[in-house]
Amino acid sequence: MAANNQGPLVVSLPLGAPQPGESLQRWLYGALREAILSSRLPSGSQLPSTRALAGHYGMARGTVQAAYQQLQSEGYLDTGSGYGTRVCTVLPDARLNAGFPGRPVRVPAEQPREAPATAWAQRLQAEKPVFMSGGAQRGLRPFFPHRGDVLAFPIDLWRKLHTAHLRTSRLVDMLDADPAGLPALRSAIAQYLAIARGVRVGAERIVILASVQQALDLTLRLVVAPGERVWMEDPGYPGARQLMKASGVAMVDVPVDREGLQVEVAMGLAADARLAYVTPSHQAPLGGELSPGRRLALLRWASERGSYIFEDDYDSEYRFVAKPIPALRSMAGADASVILAGTFSKLLFPSLRLAYVVLPPQLVEGFTRLVSLTARHANSLAQAVLADFIEQGHFDRHLRRMRKLYAARAEAFADAAERHWQGLIEVPPIRAGLDVVCRLHGIDELAAQARLAEAGIDVMPLQLYGVKPQAPGLVMGFAPYQQAAIEQAAREVGRLLRRR
Repeated sequence: MAANNQGPLVVSLPLGAPQPGESLQRWLYGALREAILSSRLPSGSQLPSTRALAGHYGMARGTVQAAYQQLQSEGYLDTGSGYGTRVCTVLPDARLNAGFPGRPVRVPAEQPREAPATAWAQRLQAEKPVFMSGGAQRGLRPFFPHRGDVLAFPIDLWRKLHTAHLRTSRLVDMLDADPAGLPALRSAIAQYLAIARGVRVGAERIVILASVQQALDLTLRLVVAPGERVWMEDPGYPGARQLMKASGVAMVDVPVDREGLQVEVAMGLAADARLAYVTPSHQAPLGGELSPGRRLALLRWASERGSYIFEDDYDSEYRFVAKPIPALRSMAGADASVILAGTFSKLLFPSLRLAYVVLPPQLVEGFTRLVSLTARHANSLAQAVLADFIEQGHFDRHLRRMRKLYAARAEAFADAAERHWQGLIEVPPIRAGLDVVCRLHGIDELAAQARLAEAGIDVMPLQLYGVKPQAPGLVMGFAPYQQAAIEQAAREVGRLLRRR
């Protein structure tokens, strides 16, 4: 049977050595057959010519021809004009011992291994992974949260900037970079933070990373010993929660209300905590802001205790009712205790994988050494392109345009909800971000998620974000979806949930 699969050409195939007293033809036949049955020679693979293989192993060409012919007659190889000798796509039963009695070919079964038993591995296995494969496809279906609209990104402009850095005169961008990041990008971020977030800091205090998740991981390693306590918002960002569990710190769940993290409650639960994780500008997932009084209380606690605050600047740029509020890191007294982290993956496109962290002065050297040891550095070519994108004003223009676009889609989402979800789902005013927590009336959130998923509509149950029971709710995104898609999906959600 002809092999249509255009598999790889096997130029050099290690086959071991003949056993004492074994003929070369018998050895070559058996070795090739075992390689085929064990998939070292996969279906469609092209074997060397008889002349090439004979020369490689120093044997007569007729010996190779005889072995090839035997394998062809048994259905392992196929030879034809124009494609040489290939492994057949359908093989005979591997249990048969055709050809030479007394030399059965046994392909050893791969023995299953037990899962690793380290503390890290056990803690990871106890949780369902937050970042799963297939997320990109789900992000295309309404109303998957935490996604921006990559189709609105100025890709032609980005390609032009990228191409400029691939010129021969600029190939230095492809070499290893400073573990802390390219100076041009760190300087551009410093200027942006001063204008947009009220954070005035030198570029030497900024380190470039792949994600906020990486920034939190390195922070936990650097400043929190195993068993020390860490404040975590409840409900809060699942990626942060799961990372804390895996790292072995003692996580303290602190309730969140409309004013953000309840600092007084946190101090009552664990005043000696080493670190507090907060999303003060746009709480994940509830969407509120940390009130001025609680900001002051949080900073006072960190200063008095010698503790740190990890400020995840979550969705702060996409604020629709007023200008983005200043970062917690911009307040007086924050310099020595606040670690500010932000990402460009949601602002531009997810696969960019570039983020930044602003560090207190005493953490810069240790953080940079840790980056060098664990990741070497972030993608230097992407850093160079992003630096140009910011410095030439494209980043600021893109944010302004996307803020208007997302505000319009938030309004379309709220309007569609009012028309189709009366008595089913309550949508609060959408002030910022890419998604919103919608409250359910008399509907189980897991059952609602399952029913909607069957119809091609993706949402996230609120209970996945925290520990303490909350009123039933769904986290629903609106930013990536055009208004017609929002209207159509909203109508379908109403129809499906009214059938309960």
